[in-house]
Amino acid sequence: MKASNANSKKAVINVFIDPERGFMDPALTDAEGGALYVPQGEEVTPKMGEIIAQSRDTVFIIAQDYHPANHISFMVNHPGVMDYRVEKFRDFLTQHGQSAPAEDALKQQAQQPVHFFNGFDNPPESFPFEEIVLDEDRNIIGLKEEDGRIRKVTVETATGLPPSEKDRGRVTGVLDEYLPKTFDALRAEGRLLSTQTLWTKHCVQGTQSSLYPEDMNLPAELQGKLEGDLMSRSIYHRDAHSGNEFYIVRKGAQSEVDSYGIGVENDGETLTPAWEVFKAVAQKLKQQGCESVEINIGGLASNFCVEFSANNVADFLAGHFKMRGMETQVNYVPEISRGIPVPGGAETPFSLAGVEERLKNSRHIGVTDVQAILAQTAPGKQAPARKFPGLGGK
Repeated sequence: MKASNANSKKAVINVFIDPERGFMDPALTDAEGGALYVPQGEEVTPKMGEIIAQSRDTVFIIAQDYHPANHISFMVNHPGVMDYRVEKFRDFLTQHGQSAPAEDALKQQAQQPVHFFNGFDNPPESFPFEEIVLDEDRNIIGLKEEDGRIRKVTVETATGLPPSEKDRGRVTGVLDEYLPKTFDALRAEGRLLSTQTLWTKHCVQGTQSSLYPEDMNLPAELQGKLEGDLMSRSIYHRDAHSGNEFYIVRKGAQSEVDSYGIGVENDGETLTPAWEVFKAVAQKLKQQGCESVEINIGGLASNFCVEFSANNVADFLAGHFKMRGMETQVNYVPEISRGIPVPGGAETPFSLAGVEERLKNSRHIGVTDVQAILAQTAPGKQAPARKFPGLGGK
């Protein structure tokens, strides 16, 4: 790697979040690793591929959602929730004048966070996420309802032993009883409760769902490493032809904790390999005399893993460059991002429309596009005049 402009000694780092087949190919079967389709998700990788193909001596840090088959976030691993949700979904369809499909199709549709009555290109009708509630020790204590009440559940571990860090257990039944207090009331009392959203099975380790599509234009040698190395937490590859360097950061690889952000898992404590990757890149650039770094972030899904990752970079990963004296700018790239259409504005957590405003207001993250990225990383391109808000410090 090297600074993209010898005069300015500036480097560009492109961070692509989870551009995997499991988020863009709804036809993937469970045997192929499952699919959590992000509407129009397949539109992002050709543009990422254009950036990769035209870039020279550029750093690419690519997140790979990388779940074991027994992951706690997969709804199918909680048979009690599956039964409960299928019946809720059947009632939901009836209320909207739509007949329920065959049982297998009903179960598959029930796992999706949003139900589309007229296809993926038409406005969706929301079907609420199902969330299990975890206590201070991350043990499952219930199922959170839309009104904040917590339904009691039965939980069993794979071993039949009490829950542990290696097996928190899975929900085997949802009861018609509630805990005495709501989720918010318990939090107000100081209980450190958290929730885990349950998703359809996706991006299972060692399957097609976890791999990147061909139109990303990744080097064949790197694709081979990804398919052949199922155990490493991160994978490095330098392409001799372009000089581009690729760092693959695997996240969500532990069965008992999910991971949206590229830097830290959802327990708020466990760092991903990104901490060491960003450190290594910062050390190399400093040795080369780099004075400033622009970090561009985009991918899937905008309002979940991309937003979390952008916050991770702004909050602590960019610190590796700042502490070495490099000016640092973080940008969100909507052009290579797509999200799950959760309604609401910036004040609504996880709303798709509010992503840019939340990033700008909370972390002073700028916005850029593919043309501007190529102007800095592709030979012979002319950079347009652009001005981004700073991060509020170096």
